[in-house]
Amino acid sequence: MFYWPIAKITSLGFSGDWLATLSEPKILEVIWFTLWQAALSTLVTLVVAIPGAYLLYRKSFPGQSLIKALITIPFVLPSIVVAVGFTVFRGVHDFWIEFGLTFLSDPIYWIIAAHVFVNYSIAVRTIGGVWSGLDTEIDDAAELDGAGRLRSLLAISLPQLRPAVFSTAALVFLFSATSFGIVLVLGGGQVQTIETAIYFSATQFLDLESAAALVFIQTLITAAAFLVGSSLAKGTVGLEQVFEGTRKPRVDKRDWPAAVVTAGIVLGLLVMPMLLVLVEAFKVGDGWGLRNFANLGTRGARDLLNISVLDAAANSLRNMVVAAGIAFFLGTLISWLLVRTRQKLLDLVFLVPLGVSSVVLGFGFLVSFNSSWFPLRSSWLIVPLAQALIALPMVIRLVYPALVSIGKEPIEQASLDGASSWQIWRFVESGMIKGVLLTAAGYAAIISVGEFGASSFLAYGSEGTIPTLLFRLIARPGEQNYGMAMAVSAILIVFVLLVMLLLSRYSRYKQA
Repeated sequence: MFYWPIAKITSLGFSGDWLATLSEPKILEVIWFTLWQAALSTLVTLVVAIPGAYLLYRKSFPGQSLIKALITIPFVLPSIVVAVGFTVFRGVHDFWIEFGLTFLSDPIYWIIAAHVFVNYSIAVRTIGGVWSGLDTEIDDAAELDGAGRLRSLLAISLPQLRPAVFSTAALVFLFSATSFGIVLVLGGGQVQTIETAIYFSATQFLDLESAAALVFIQTLITAAAFLVGSSLAKGTVGLEQVFEGTRKPRVDKRDWPAAVVTAGIVLGLLVMPMLLVLVEAFKVGDGWGLRNFANLGTRGARDLLNISVLDAAANSLRNMVVAAGIAFFLGTLISWLLVRTRQKLLDLVFLVPLGVSSVVLGFGFLVSFNSSWFPLRSSWLIVPLAQALIALPMVIRLVYPALVSIGKEPIEQASLDGASSWQIWRFVESGMIKGVLLTAAGYAAIISVGEFGASSFLAYGSEGTIPTLLFRLIARPGEQNYGMAMAVSAILIVFVLLVMLLLSRYSRYKQA
């Protein structure tokens, strides 16, 4: 379901004059923009995430758990909602003009800001999770010798965090290079990445050979990023750490620079776009009301949509149950298998889908599963199956490191007592990582609901999903369509917020 479609579209690209296609100036410009914006997004994300990782995982202060849950919301928000949020943020023209920031009319700044918005959480959690488990004695000794926070960071902490930083950089680069909804909406046709070029080539120009050639380049970029990240990290670094070490010291006055940077990022970059969407959802003309939400039962102005948003919500919930169930079951099973085999190659085989975009996967499904002997393309199952493959690597990245952290002793002891593999899993392993399993299931559900790239290829007519309808609403002018788009985005933001708060509350309960 993954490697066959990738092989299919790669062979399709080789069937034509793909070298001539890739040497076209316009295509080279698209490839170059994809690479440098992903690199810049990665650099900015790492720079602003390190103070947050220090503050949230090395220190303690009131409301810490709430902020950890809050910063996770952008990462799991549907990309199309993120794009809508930054569209509203960018639309505050008077504010930017008043402060002389007219250069912000360039969409590139907003694309990079949106990528930082999405990837800030993964950088903070990955680096901070490793940082929290480091020994504090060396830092204490350096402090007694007069070293400040910055010097200790550069000379002591960062060298120890190098694997986590490299692993994070590889993931952030991949997520930024394969970003689709953000570039599609915020770029407005002015700039394109490989993802949007694939989409337009396949759906608007019907140039499948050019799209396939771009898929080949995207696959090479993914493989290179994985290989470089794996070789530099030299170890397994998860997206969620099970243990955070001993009790952390309270924030003191020397931590204020990190606190100011973190507060500025959280309030100015993470909270503001979501807050503006929530406000816009209740604006009706010059007043306030619930008309935008009431219109969700319609098909928009001039019957723009094929189905109502409520019907699309039913499709999305159905797809979520199927996709999340498949991703959680297979992801947990694969994680267990990886722990037992300890094969790096097997690990790479199952994790490559994490770096292959949903657009590439959707395009692959489109051209691979339309034959008479396997007519999956005509079934509604094609959408949740694609979504399951997209969520699967995330489940593995959560569950696998958690299983590794258990160690061999509990498993060996249970085996000596006569327990079977199933009994060891049921009574030992699953109980010790129950919080991580719940988090993985929640992430799989949210990713499935918000998936946009593959659905834009596969969900047509009465099988439309919330993200595909949201894109149609935001892409068409009109007060009613705009208001409905804001209402849908607000509902998705609140849904993700509630899920993350529930997961955070359960995690705190288990730790207590």
